[in-house]
Amino acid sequence: MPTTIFIAILFNVVILSDYHFVQTVEAPGDMHYSDPMGNVYIVKNNTLKKFNSSHVESGVYTNTFLGNIQSVDVSDPLRILIFYKDHNQVVWVDNFLSEILSPVWLDVLGADQAKLVCSSNQGGLWVFNGLNNQLQYYNVNLELVNESPSLNLLTGPDISPTFMLEKSRSLYLNIPGTGILVFDRFGNYSKTLPVETPSVFQVTDSYVYYMSEEKLYSYNLRSSEISILELPDSMLEGQPDLRQSELESGKVEPGKVESGGLLKAELQPGFLFLYTSVGYSVYTTNP
Repeated sequence: MPTTIFIAILFNVVILSDYHFVQTVEAPGDMHYSDPMGNVYIVKNNTLKKFNSSHVESGVYTNTFLGNIQSVDVSDPLRILIFYKDHNQVVWVDNFLSEILSPVWLDVLGADQAKLVCSSNQGGLWVFNGLNNQLQYYNVNLELVNESPSLNLLTGPDISPTFMLEKSRSLYLNIPGTGILVFDRFGNYSKTLPVETPSVFQVTDSYVYYMSEEKLYSYNLRSSEISILELPDSMLEGQPDLRQSELESGKVEPGKVESGGLLKAELQPGFLFLYTSVGYSVYTTNP
């Protein structure tokens, strides 16, 4: 039963020194995403904004009837999935952030207690249903095709998964304190990655990238080697100062300001994005 993480691996340290600063974009947000095309997506309450690869705002989506956005899956930039947990609904939008079809009630599909949702490269979506702690796959016609056994057999009944995504026909589910569980395209359990991160992560063909205690890590899917991807001091010093900016704006009382400003770092081909709550900075490997 994969209930605890034991890591007997020495961390390698890799300094990301090949990236050159491009610019900083002021864009307040609670959640941040990027795609391989260099587009950035910022969520603030019930609004999703898109910034193109030139770092210019190129789209806005807001649905005041569905409440705040719980998560966004931009793995397919032409078919972006937005999840509204409070209303148990999802919306697909295109690359201009225009609705592809009307909001879908997950209750109608049989997912009464959807906790997590993500896109599938097969055209449908995955749902983590908290009713029985099951993974459910719905195809492009929103028909239930695959359903896993209850994950209680793997983790016990008291689990709180925080993030889920599909990559290369494998499904990755993060359960803090346990690791990242990997399933095949039918929802069958494959293995657990010894990765400890509170929430979101990235998966490529070779690596899992994740943040923990304001540090960026990589997990090699082939060798199981874990590396710390060290950000040069010049990068961190160039970040919008989360604490100072919020203090000056009066948004946070001095005694309640949390330490640290870097919320998330993401790697895309040729790009590195560093996010704070007040904006993001772009770095590139291009000369």
